[in-house]
Amino acid sequence: MPLRILKPSLEKCCGLLLMALSVAVAAEEWVYTVRPGDNLWNLTERHLKSMEYVQELQKINNIRNPYVIPPGTHLRIPIAWTKMLDEVSAQVISVHGTVMLQREGQQSVPIKMGMQLLAGDEIRTVDDAFVTIEFADKSLLRVQENTQLRLENMRILGDQGLFDTLIDLREGRTESSVPSKSEKGIRFRIKTPSAISSVRGTDFRVGAMEEKSATSSEVLTGMVEVEGGKKQVKVPAGFGAVTAQDKPPMSPVKLLPPPNLTATNHYYQKLPLVIQFNALPGAQAYRAQIAIDRDFRNLWSEFTTASSPFRDGDIPDGDYWLRVRGIDRLQIEGMDAAIPFSLNARPEAPFIIAPLPSGMTAPEKQEFKWAIQSEASHYAFMISRNADFTELVYFDPEVKDNGVTLTESLAPGHYFWRIFSVSASEGAGPFSDTMPFRVPYPSPSLEEPKLDENEMTFAWRAAAEGQSFHFQFARDKEFADIIHDESTAASQIVIPKPASGTYYLRIKTIESDGFQGPWGATQMIEVPRGISYWLMLLMLLPLLVLL
Repeated sequence: MPLRILKPSLEKCCGLLLMALSVAVAAEEWVYTVRPGDNLWNLTERHLKSMEYVQELQKINNIRNPYVIPPGTHLRIPIAWTKMLDEVSAQVISVHGTVMLQREGQQSVPIKMGMQLLAGDEIRTVDDAFVTIEFADKSLLRVQENTQLRLENMRILGDQGLFDTLIDLREGRTESSVPSKSEKGIRFRIKTPSAISSVRGTDFRVGAMEEKSATSSEVLTGMVEVEGGKKQVKVPAGFGAVTAQDKPPMSPVKLLPPPNLTATNHYYQKLPLVIQFNALPGAQAYRAQIAIDRDFRNLWSEFTTASSPFRDGDIPDGDYWLRVRGIDRLQIEGMDAAIPFSLNARPEAPFIIAPLPSGMTAPEKQEFKWAIQSEASHYAFMISRNADFTELVYFDPEVKDNGVTLTESLAPGHYFWRIFSVSASEGAGPFSDTMPFRVPYPSPSLEEPKLDENEMTFAWRAAAEGQSFHFQFARDKEFADIIHDESTAASQIVIPKPASGTYYLRIKTIESDGFQGPWGATQMIEVPRGISYWLMLLMLLPLLVLL
């Protein structure tokens, strides 16, 4: 049945002029996918402001038969022709840190989880502050730190046929995910001072680079149309583009590949986190993000650096995801690499008092001391013969005090010890550093010294293989006035007999590797007065007279 063309009135002519002007604005179009049963008449009735648009719709889409249109056909529909069904709201599905909402005519308030956002709302984030917003079409907008934006439009056009969202990004960065398969049409745009990025079924990022008055657009999946300087450039998946203010977008460049995170740890026990990774060729800097979910809707931390390693500060213990990307010389951010990791840094291990790393204990009944950890209900303490603690010689998982004294002494030799705190709220914390220590051989016991008229002999147990001894003999117990100081591998020592009086002596063991054990207990000896030859003659003279 042929179309019936009527003579247009003045009002209709004005309407047709408006139609023509609308068609000229290509960026303001809704690309509608024809479904079974659709024709130009019922489409116009459902979605457009007037049935008078049927003919123009047929014309701009080169449709021969307005009653029969093959399903899957893409129709261009100027936005100006569509009827607006309703303004819709968006919902906050995740928030971390200080994120402020400014609504017209109201005071600024912190954004809370579950809050409804309206067209015209302004959002501002600060350092380590993030918010994820879900729109009526299930699109997601992740607002990064130090970002300011305005929800310009959030509306449904036609008979729930098109969800139209416009974000005014004034500074900072956003990450967006727009559904690729939806029963409804989706028109999602982000504008900055220098560009407009229009998407459909895409994962992409937009950054407003304030210092350069430029916009970076990075496409992860799908396709993005970037408009600037009255020109458009299509940016495919895996590419990015920079648009300077009042200039057309640059030709898309390939995004940097994901960094190699094979050298990055999956488990941390200390803060700040020290995150190692392999350098990425072509990267001038890196961006890292930490989230509690693999989709990175719930960001906890974000930071950039020009070199490895990354360092990040105070985050709670738990399971996280780490995402890292390279940034090229144009400030375009590349493809992501992501891995899960866990943090167990609390309660912290206590400060160690004794023995310190590579220190020495007493030869017997060894003592171990540490500072009191205020968060700890008790401690777990262990000693091993090797550094990986597979040869335990002592383990106590419930030490209530801040120290342990062994009732059964360790044999002389090399050992390792470590400790961790346990609290009611955090559970078991991380181990302290592994601390090597040494149990020395005890100093040998001195036998009863032998004194004759000119010499004194001191003896002790024989040396083990490679051992020697250090002997000191002094006039004072502080050993400031030493008479004899000697090292020997023998098990005795002979010194000249000193004048009568009180003397002090001590001895310690030197092991084969040069390690010196502690001094043994200081011993005291009395050297009696000697009797001279002339005095003996005077004592014997009366006997001689009697004889």
